[in-house]
Amino acid sequence: MWSEGTREAIRDLRYLLNRGYPRETAVRVVSNHYCLSSEERHLLSRCVFSREEGEKHRRKLVRLEGVRGKTLGVDGYNVLITCESLLEGYPVVRCDDGLLRDLRSVRGKYRSGEHTERALEEIALLLAEAEAREVRFLFDSPTSRSGELARRTAEVLEEQGVRAVCRATVGVDGVVGSCEVSASSDRVIVERARRVWDLPAELLERRGGRVLDLAEVSGP
Repeated sequence: MWSEGTREAIRDLRYLLNRGYPRETAVRVVSNHYCLSSEERHLLSRCVFSREEGEKHRRKLVRLEGVRGKTLGVDGYNVLITCESLLEGYPVVRCDDGLLRDLRSVRGKYRSGEHTERALEEIALLLAEAEAREVRFLFDSPTSRSGELARRTAEVLEEQGVRAVCRATVGVDGVVGSCEVSASSDRVIVERARRVWDLPAELLERRGGRVLDLAEVSGP
């Protein structure tokens, strides 16, 4: 659970965002004022939203059945890392906009681990159930061994009967955000997307996990 200082920082950041302050500036000012740790700063940066932006994101959310028959773009590292966090017992945060996000800050330094295979299998099961018309499962190519991970993802999905384009590429945000449904909690993609599927939230309902809910921090 968060300290009272972190709670006050969350409330202060909401206050500033609700009044139109630039996001990066507001996060920096509040973080410095409360002398927050890097993890706490990451929490503010990824998980706290103005009331207007949070409601806008919530209106885009669909459940698994909303994916059926649609073109689905999957932000590979974003979804995989959050699912791994759930399976490993790391806490994830249900943010002001209703989406689950992890706080591990490993995306650019990602390395496959002992829970990667299980996470891919769980994702494949959900995708098979979702029955999207087309799946584009993309990984950021600048991250080391992305091509290898994309090939393994394709194999796991095929085992579950999921036909998908899995590849490492640049411009993941644009491609995923342009699909009929986007599986990602990345703020840039969510802003672009028409519909957003919180795939890790579906996994949470089935397998459980540690969740910290920002709704517990009352305030503006």
